[in-house]
Amino acid sequence: MNFDDSSLVLRAAKDERAREEFILQNEKNILRIVSRAKHRFVTKSDDEWSIALCAFSHAIETYCEEKGRFLPYAETVIRRSLIDAYRAESKFENELPVSPGMFAGDSDEEGANPVLAVVTQESMRISDTTLRDEILSANAELKQFGFRFFDLTECSPNRDSTKAACLRATEAVLSREDYLRQLMRTKQLPVKRLIERYAIPKKVIERYRKYIIAMVIIRTGDYPMLKDYISNGRGNQI
Repeated sequence: MNFDDSSLVLRAAKDERAREEFILQNEKNILRIVSRAKHRFVTKSDDEWSIALCAFSHAIETYCEEKGRFLPYAETVIRRSLIDAYRAESKFENELPVSPGMFAGDSDEEGANPVLAVVTQESMRISDTTLRDEILSANAELKQFGFRFFDLTECSPNRDSTKAACLRATEAVLSREDYLRQLMRTKQLPVKRLIERYAIPKKVIERYRKYIIAMVIIRTGDYPMLKDYISNGRGNQI
């Protein structure tokens, strides 16, 4: 099979089963790209694999024939994602307890940064490490999906209408075992089903994908303090 066949990529972008098959057939290519980028042998047990897998899926979603052959384009997307992950890790790995200054991210929505509201209330209490431990644990789990807890500073909704749409998407995934299994297996949201069956705007899912996934992970995991903050998706959310 010619993995550079644009028709296969375009089909994979629209069909979930075709995407899963296409990704499976390209696992060796993905590992080869990551190994070249990291200058060492990388396996599916490494953190870089999850990052690259998400980046490859994103490359499928954003590819068009005008961008040339698919694999070189996918390699560019994967390399950028690896660089971004490295920069994020270097920036934040030594910054707990969290300083409010690091959450001054820009937003085109009105209102205070939601992550700032969560962390600054408790994380500055050095004697109480419970929340910090939960953040570190959630961060490690979210790395499997290609992003980190601190990435939420840039992709958390503030408008009530956007929060409501993200909550509907979260509830949909949590209410359907098959959706949840798909998320855990592929590290991707069931986008097509959320759009068609739950009327979640595609733009919301694409822009707040990380936030929705984080909500699902926190609500299904052992994160009592973080769950308390998100209040089952109402009020002050992360």
